[in-house]
Amino acid sequence: MDIRQLRENRAAFPVADLAKYRGQWVAFSMDGRRIVASAPDFLELDAVLLAMGEDPERVALEYIDTDVSFATGPETA
Repeated sequence: MDIRQLRENRAAFPVADLAKYRGQWVAFSMDGRRIVASAPDFLELDAVLLAMGEDPERVALEYIDTDVSFATGPETA
């Protein structure tokens, strides 16, 4: 995993696109270019990822706060 690439791509993610996920946990691809899945809580997101056949250990997790005008660094799982 290239942390620099993940951070750069995540930082470039359009705020308008993130607004759809306010108040939810989001799983980003490891390169930060796409949202793999989302859910209102962490445990549900884990279940969604497993149901999709995705490895929850191979995504970058982030909670999208109610104020998406600022971008925080992603948490990696």
